[in-house]
Amino acid sequence: MTGVRITFIAGACLFAAQLVNAESLGTYGRTYPIKERDAISAMKDAVRKKLANGGKEAMLRGAQERYMASLNNVATPAGIRPARSNAVRLVDLTETVKETITNGNGVVVVAAGTKINPLVISPLTKKLFFIDARDQRQLLLVKKLAEPEDKIILLGGSVFKAGEFLKRRIYLDVPGFHTRMKIKNLPSIVSQEGDKLKVQEVAQ
Repeated sequence: MTGVRITFIAGACLFAAQLVNAESLGTYGRTYPIKERDAISAMKDAVRKKLANGGKEAMLRGAQERYMASLNNVATPAGIRPARSNAVRLVDLTETVKETITNGNGVVVVAAGTKINPLVISPLTKKLFFIDARDQRQLLLVKKLAEPEDKIILLGGSVFKAGEFLKRRIYLDVPGFHTRMKIKNLPSIVSQEGDKLKVQEVAQ
């Protein structure tokens, strides 16, 4: 589809291959005779039979189709709601190292108790727009405010439709990313202010 570039990560295919080629990790503790086949064994056999019967291409095609379908209807994470009022808050990403980190020679790289702010190490030089593409008003907001270097992160709706409408690349939320950014309501615009993140919620 025009205007949208997508990088496929064939996780389902890797999972199938791992099932087939899984190695034994040994036996731990007392063992007992198994009267019924366990689910993993049944899954391994099913995958082997599919591959043996020329089903590899069908499996890959099916995985790709399921992935494409998921991109067409991205689910909004639990707890994320439409912004009801304009709000701005600062988020401190500083974390304290709990255990001392050493290199292979035992030399201390980071001591326990050290405070690290990722924004000091790698500043955020662009804005991040977190949106639900099912809301046309949010798409129009992006079209009005986003600069070419800014990133649009989808937390709901269709990657394809958003990309077509905005004529730009759309990014998917990495698991835990929006939580780390303290995103609660959509749309939210994230930028850096000093050594903190500024999260701006815009009511629609």
